[in-house]
Amino acid sequence: MKKIYAALFLMPAVLGLVSCSDDEWNSLGEGKVELTTSHRAFILNEGSMNQNNSSITYFDWSATGDSAAVDLYATQNGQKLGDTGNDIEVVDNNRVVVAINVSNYVALLDGYGIEKSRISFEKYKNLGQVRNVAVEGDTVYAVSYGGYISRISMKGNKLEYVDSLKVGDRPEDVVKNNGKLYVTLQGADYKDNRVAIVSNFKTINYADVMQDPARLYADGDKIYVTGFGAYYDNPWGVLDTKTNTYTQIGNASSITLGNGVIYAANSVTDWNTYAVSTTLFTYTIADGKENTSYFQNVPAAINSNTVYSVSYNKYNQHVYFITSDYVNDGIVYEFDEKGAFVRQFSAGGVNSHGICFLN
Repeated sequence: MKKIYAALFLMPAVLGLVSCSDDEWNSLGEGKVELTTSHRAFILNEGSMNQNNSSITYFDWSATGDSAAVDLYATQNGQKLGDTGNDIEVVDNNRVVVAINVSNYVALLDGYGIEKSRISFEKYKNLGQVRNVAVEGDTVYAVSYGGYISRISMKGNKLEYVDSLKVGDRPEDVVKNNGKLYVTLQGADYKDNRVAIVSNFKTINYADVMQDPARLYADGDKIYVTGFGAYYDNPWGVLDTKTNTYTQIGNASSITLGNGVIYAANSVTDWNTYAVSTTLFTYTIADGKENTSYFQNVPAAINSNTVYSVSYNKYNQHVYFITSDYVNDGIVYEFDEKGAFVRQFSAGGVNSHGICFLN
């Protein structure tokens, strides 16, 4: 269980490290890391606050057996990612957008991890530090702690700031669904319990959810919401976008959504002993049934460690749980489309926010 495949933190000499034949997918993308497959997975590691150790690592999601996460961003760009990487989203099959909280910028990367453009929110001090992003078409929507949601246009590989709208205190996450933007509001005292609903980037309505809401996941006419709750018990539930009414479903500290199923982990810490207890489960959207037996041969270490993020790969229907002890590199645990444990390896960084997948 403790077997960890150490991340390869590559320097420019990596150019000759990997070879590939002419019939393999391959390109340096004008960078230094040779990606030998189109099956690319990028892990965003938040790092530790104020330690300037955020990173983006890479692995081949189609590989079997041993794997290692390669420190992609620093090698490709000759600089560190910054402080507290907070979100990563796929733009299309060849680009991604990242939001870096303390360093306070949004960047556009190509499919090889090479930065093409960035918007520094330091230019717009009143907006506060950027948190999370959503992407639709050629527009990036970014929420920031000053209480705003901002529009950023993508023109080719160029990001341009457009405008901002005040939505409420301490917005945390944003999704777009059926033409509207949904934004979680935590409040300056973390006691807000609302989601802001933005129409035409002008009109704002609100829906009540749990106290201190966090992440949002859209599916059809439903928005699934996770939060910390008044008692830090990780409530999660569903917001019906037709009626703007919220129904709590259960408790989960991390979830992801794929193919009509919620894949979830609930990590609970006993603050007297600091012991962690984690339960993995699925929730089928169609019938509302929870299944705590879906994941098979679960490594024992998951049950006693905090699951920091859950990610779903739509290309092979695999699910990836990444644990964290907040000090050492996270461990990725991969399960196949039937819930069977496949493999584990190092995430290559601390506090892994999640994984995005390209094909």
